[in-house]
Amino acid sequence: MSLSLGGEHLTMQGSTKAVIKASITIAGTKTVLPITVEGEFKDIPVHLHQLYMQSMLASYSNTNVYDNTKEEPKTIEEQKSEWRWNRIVEIIGKAITNGR
Repeated sequence: MSLSLGGEHLTMQGSTKAVIKASITIAGTKTVLPITVEGEFKDIPVHLHQLYMQSMLASYSNTNVYDNTKEEPKTIEEQKSEWRWNRIVEIIGKAITNGR
């Protein structure tokens, strides 16, 4: 990562490690077992990072994983609203084109 502020230049290297922290608590024991899972991405090709991260989270975490490089799925209402707006734009576009 590289930042420029008023002519000054700052370069920082991002981490190649991904860490999942969790814990297990047994009810009634007042004890907690901390758990840390660490993945080193240094030797993994960049185009595979997303796949490895998803696999790591699916294996060791209760987190829902989705491909954040794509749009999040829309609800039915959002889909209907988008369709309506697209239809209105289409009708207005045709009216303008035919009016010329």
